[in-house]
Amino acid sequence: MKEILLIFFQGTVILFTIASTFMAGYSLLNKFRLRNVRLNWRAGKMKGYPLFATAFLGLIGILGIIVFLIRDASNYQIFSAYVWIGCMWFITSYLASKHYITDYGIVKNINEPSQTIPWFQVMDFVEKDRLHGSEFTFTYSEMDKSLTEGYKQLRLFVPVSKRKSFQKTISLKLKSQFEEDSLPEIDLKRIQEE
Repeated sequence: MKEILLIFFQGTVILFTIASTFMAGYSLLNKFRLRNVRLNWRAGKMKGYPLFATAFLGLIGILGIIVFLIRDASNYQIFSAYVWIGCMWFITSYLASKHYITDYGIVKNINEPSQTIPWFQVMDFVEKDRLHGSEFTFTYSEMDKSLTEGYKQLRLFVPVSKRKSFQKTISLKLKSQFEEDSLPEIDLKRIQEE
């Protein structure tokens, strides 16, 4: 029974090692596919770093040091696999939590296409001052309106250091779009005469 549990445990570690490697590779591929990035910033919970991945990596690092100090050679492979899993999880979470502003739109999460909004879909936005930055709320239309009615919103926190550049990009990308959508002037006299 002990041998079966050990095989199951090792198989699970191998499976998570492979899965985490594929996820990190997928995230890196998505990052390198982004074109014309104007701005990007970290948006994780722990000063821009992903909370759980950083905590896991720190815990595994501490446990790995303990295993090394007590010279428990039988657990070196297991802890090296855990360190690898932690590094891959950190890379995936770090890249997914970064926000990218491109010439084509806003990418809030590179691994989640529903959190990517092209500029032409933005209908309106509101900026609210927050501690250490601003929160922008973008209202945008769906590409396929048959699935959902109405509009969706995306909230994006912009740190103080990026706010002016972000406002400049928004002005550049959305000003002409909003001017085109303005209401035409109506000549009431001409309409009443007809």
